[in-house]
Amino acid sequence: MFQKIRSTRILFHSGLLMLVTGMPLSLFLTSLSQFFLAGSFLLEGRPKEKFNRFFHSPSALLFSGIWLLHSIGLFWTSDIQEGIKDIRIKLPMLILPLILAGSKPLEEKWFRIILKMFIFSVFAGTIVSISVLAGITGKEIHDMREVFIFNISHIRFALLTCVAIYGIFWLIKHPLTVRNFSNTVLPAALAVWLIAFCIITELVTGIFILCLTGVITATYYIFTHSKSRGRWIFGAGMLLIAIGLGVSIKQFISEYSTHSKIEINTQLTTALGNPYYNNLDQPLYENGYPVWVYVCEPELKDAWNKRSTIPYDSLDKTRQLVRYTLVRFLASKGLKKDAEGVNSLTDDEIRAIENGTPDVTYLSTFGMYKRFLEIIWEIDQYRKGRNPSGHSVVQRFEFWKAAGNIIKAHPLYGVGTGDMPQAYKQEYDRTNSPLDANHRLRAHNQFLAIAVAFGIPGLLYFIFALLFLPLYRKRYQNLLALSFWLTAIFSMLTEDTLETQAGATFVAMFTSFFFWSMPEGKNKM
Repeated sequence: MFQKIRSTRILFHSGLLMLVTGMPLSLFLTSLSQFFLAGSFLLEGRPKEKFNRFFHSPSALLFSGIWLLHSIGLFWTSDIQEGIKDIRIKLPMLILPLILAGSKPLEEKWFRIILKMFIFSVFAGTIVSISVLAGITGKEIHDMREVFIFNISHIRFALLTCVAIYGIFWLIKHPLTVRNFSNTVLPAALAVWLIAFCIITELVTGIFILCLTGVITATYYIFTHSKSRGRWIFGAGMLLIAIGLGVSIKQFISEYSTHSKIEINTQLTTALGNPYYNNLDQPLYENGYPVWVYVCEPELKDAWNKRSTIPYDSLDKTRQLVRYTLVRFLASKGLKKDAEGVNSLTDDEIRAIENGTPDVTYLSTFGMYKRFLEIIWEIDQYRKGRNPSGHSVVQRFEFWKAAGNIIKAHPLYGVGTGDMPQAYKQEYDRTNSPLDANHRLRAHNQFLAIAVAFGIPGLLYFIFALLFLPLYRKRYQNLLALSFWLTAIFSMLTEDTLETQAGATFVAMFTSFFFWSMPEGKNKM
C-alpha cells in the first residue's frame, strides 16, 4: 500500500492542491501545505535523485539564492531576532524551488487539475468578498480593503486574481480536447467576472498590472507570430490607444485643476448672524470649490452633533477627523460650512461622511473612477505640502526617499537582514519625516528593500536571479509563465512583495510551478 502511494505521487499532488487552495483563502492551509509537501518530498523516496535534479538546475539555485542572501545578511545585523523572523517568512523561496525543481515535471493532467483548483479557489474568494461587500455577512464596511476577510491583503489577492485570469486564457488556448462550450465560453465568462471583480473592489494595482502585462504579452505574441502587416496594424492600434488614453488623462487632470471662482465677502455672516472664517492662504479645493472659505466652526459642530452619533471632534470610520471630512464634503457641493450647509445634507450624505467619504462626487462615480479621483487629490495635496500620512500613493514617495537615503549611507553591504526596521526608524527621525509614527513604513518597493538590506551588490544579484528565470529555459516563449513573471516584477515596483508570507509564497509557488513543474513540451505559448 505504501509503495503504491509512493509510486503514484499522490502525496505530492495533494500537497500542491492544498497549497493553491490555501493561497487565496487560508494562510493556515498555505503554511500547512508546505510542511505536507516537504514530508511528501522525503516519503516518496529517491531523495538523492531529487537533490541532484535541484542542484543541476541553475535557475532554481539562483532563485533559492535569494533566501540564502537573507541568511548571509544575519552576519552583519544587530537584531538577530528580527533577522530570523525575516528568513522564516521567506522560507518558501527555499522550500518550494527545492521540492518542485527537484521533482519531475508534472503530468499535463495534473498540471491542469492544480491550475483549475487554483482558479476555483480565487473564484470562491471573490464570491465571499462580494458577499461581504453586499452586506450578506452583516459585516460593516468602511474601506474596500475590509471585504477581503481571509487574512490576505487586497494587493496580494489582486495578484492572485491576475494569475487566475492568465491561467483561464491559457486553458482556453490549450484545451485538452476539442473546443466546446464548457472549455471556452464558461472559462471566458469566469475571466470576465474576475476582471469585473477587480474593478468593483477598486483593485487598482491588479487592473494596472493586468493591462500592462496584457499589452506586453500581446505585443510579444504579435511580433513573433504575425506577418509584417499584422504587426503594423497592431502597432498602429496600440499607438492610437496610448494617444487616446494620454489625451483623456490630460483632459481629466485639466478639469480637476479648474477651480470655481467664488467671490469672498469677508463681511458676510451666516443666516444665524455668526461670522465666517476664511483662510485664503490655503489654496485647497474639493470638486473645484475652495475648502477653507465661509467656515463657521461653532455652527458646524452644533449642527453636526445634532445629526450624527459620531462627535464632531472625533474620527470618522476611516480614522480621519470628522471635522475635516465634513468641511471637504460641504465644499464639494459648493455649500458654505455652517449650520445651514449641514442641515441641507441628506441622511445618506451624513452616513457617507461618517464612513469617511470626503467628496459628494464619490457617491455617484464608478469605483475605479472614484479611486482615480482620490489618487489625483492625494498627489495634488502632497505637492501643496500636506501631510501624506494615510494616503497610500503619496506616502510611498516618503518611503522611497527614506530607503534611498539609507542606501546612500550603506551602499556596499546594506544594513543586514534584521536591521531594516531600525534603519528606517532612524532615518525618519533624522529627517523629521512628515509621516505620522504609525505610517513610517518600509520601502514598498522590493528592489529598494533588497538594496537597503544588502547594498548595491545584493540588488544586482537579485535582479540577475529574476532575469535569469525566463531566459535560461526560454520560458519567455510561454505566455502563462511570462505573464506571471511580469506580474511579480511589476508588483515589486510598488510593494515589498517578498516581505510577507503570502507574498513570498505567491512568488515562490508560481515561479516553481511555471518554470520547473510545467509539463515537458509546454515551453512555447
